[in-house]
Amino acid sequence: MSGNTFVKQTMALTKRELKHWYRSKSQIMMALVQPLMWLGLFGMMMSGMMPPEMDFFSTLAMGMVVITALTTAMNSGMSLIWDRRFGFLDKVRAAPIARGAIPLSRVLATTVKALIQCSVVMLIALLLGLNISAFSIWSIPVLLIVIAATAMTFSSLFVAFGLVIKNQESFMGINMLMMMPLMFVSGAMFPTSMMQGGNEILKAVANFNPLTYAADALRRAFLESEDILSLPDVSMWGCVAILVMFAIAATLLGMFFANRALKKQ
Repeated sequence: MSGNTFVKQTMALTKRELKHWYRSKSQIMMALVQPLMWLGLFGMMMSGMMPPEMDFFSTLAMGMVVITALTTAMNSGMSLIWDRRFGFLDKVRAAPIARGAIPLSRVLATTVKALIQCSVVMLIALLLGLNISAFSIWSIPVLLIVIAATAMTFSSLFVAFGLVIKNQESFMGINMLMMMPLMFVSGAMFPTSMMQGGNEILKAVANFNPLTYAADALRRAFLESEDILSLPDVSMWGCVAILVMFAIAATLLGMFFANRALKKQ
């Protein structure tokens, strides 16, 4: 099969997934309600409890952009479970389509969803008072790269989970089990510099979490304060480079296990 044919097949499946997504208005609204609640309630409430020199709302807003990409990616495998339940996955597998196009199209569609939803969250944060004091010509490219890399990292893994795990309840259970550790053992919600006492182990674990690098890259791109960084010794482009390496490794790993799962079904 030629590379051109593979690309066309992947794009066709990606387009189908995006059509299914934007026709579901309730799904889009629910994806935006969560970050809006975090920013409007938690962000503003906690701002009054933080040191006056710290703009906690802006710090949290950058983290919520990253977390929105995470939640979008974690739900990517659910569509495969529904496609299996309604028989569409079996039809695609029986069609003369490259097996690799099936999981890759879900990853690409999820990345597009994340870019759109995170951009909307960013606009909402600006309306609520986000202070982008360090904005520069590089801020927008960094934003797009960080969102895309975060979405690809986690959607690749959860698409593979969606092909391996055939039960909807089990998949949702894994989502819930992994969501909180990924969010809180990272620098997305709170910079790890705010962890006090005997939390050195958590700080060390957070340094291996892709969300920490994503959040720090955005904070360096849009905010001025150095006190809100989890990785003060890593530059903005260093965070971006590490995050991109995470995305490449996770995509290769996810596609490998996804293809193995498709061959066994």
